[in-house]
Amino acid sequence: MKYFLYTKTILLIILLSCYGCKQDTGITINKVGAKPDVVSNIQVTPLSGGAIIKYDLPASEDLRYVKATYHLDNGTVRETKGSIYNNHLTVEGFGKEGTYDVELRSVSVGEVASDPVIAKVTVLRPPYLVVLDSLRDLTNVVTAFGGLNINYHNQTKADLVIRVIKIDSTGKWAPVQSEYTSRDSGIIRVRSQQAQEITFGIYVEDRYDHFSDTLQFKRTPIEEVKIPTTLWKKFALPNDVTERVGSFPFSGIWDNNTNNGFLSTTPNITLPNSLTIDMGIQARLSRMQIWATRYSTLSDVYGPAHIYDFEVYGSNNPTPTGEWDNSWTSLGRFVGSRPLTGFGFGVPATTAEQNNIRDNGETYEFPDPTNFGKFRYIRIRTYATWNGSYEGDTNVFVFELRLFGQL
Repeated sequence: MKYFLYTKTILLIILLSCYGCKQDTGITINKVGAKPDVVSNIQVTPLSGGAIIKYDLPASEDLRYVKATYHLDNGTVRETKGSIYNNHLTVEGFGKEGTYDVELRSVSVGEVASDPVIAKVTVLRPPYLVVLDSLRDLTNVVTAFGGLNINYHNQTKADLVIRVIKIDSTGKWAPVQSEYTSRDSGIIRVRSQQAQEITFGIYVEDRYDHFSDTLQFKRTPIEEVKIPTTLWKKFALPNDVTERVGSFPFSGIWDNNTNNGFLSTTPNITLPNSLTIDMGIQARLSRMQIWATRYSTLSDVYGPAHIYDFEVYGSNNPTPTGEWDNSWTSLGRFVGSRPLTGFGFGVPATTAEQNNIRDNGETYEFPDPTNFGKFRYIRIRTYATWNGSYEGDTNVFVFELRLFGQL
């Protein structure tokens, strides 16, 4: 009986093995298509740094895509593929305007390529040079407090780096600031420069390793200092917000610790609400750097207590009742943004945004610092936080405030 069972088991194993082999016989090698015909009726539309190539697709049953192969001026070989659902593709990355040869091949199943067809494409001036050209008009480079405001225009929204350099005390070029951008326009704010004549330089690079020449010019920044905080104190007005006793003191606004600061509490937190600081000295303000949230908690960054829309006022003799009368001068109204993502209300902050707030806070420039005198009392009036509401009760964070200007 044991021998009989053993024999049946062996036969069953053999039968199953044969069944598995039979199933495997259905596997075949990948299909290889026929050599396709070439594209035809080629038309070229020039672009800045590239071109759009349109064509008629061949009537090949196994066609999968169209491939463009071309050499950039720096020797790099690039390939671009066009879908069979479109009749065009874009070639880009050229560092100089001119005419270039692009090889077009139809490709069928199994990577079988047609004979090449040469398309001669005309390339317009590439974006990195166009941006530098816009800066050659030095009216776009404006002397500012502590540095420069550089207004750039990048109409194609190309991925670029605009680098600012200067000649240092050793007579060599040294980096000052880099702006990574794909926006159509913007302002590069160069700060922390001494009020003396400086030779600056600007050059632009793209993601294809092209570098422009360096545009050189001289500027003398307007003197700017950090306003000292040694005399700062709370100036309590009747309708200002109240500080939360304990972990979030009002003095945390200027304690040079961005990881802890002020958080308001009831009463007087109905929007708009305000807080007032006595700087102890008079100063003309040019810009402010503010940590208007608690960045150690990700949910607080661009959260319901993170200041979004606010106005800054100055005074030398404020009305003791706290009224918004002519004893206060508006120095500027500011609206926050999310520069790394462009997200709006209700979208959770990313870790990159959290790190950016931690390292840099948010910087706002007073629009017309030379049009105002010096003020001793500064009042921040909050209209909305990042919950998007302009009404109702809300707490506000101010974990650190740094002011710059002239004494």
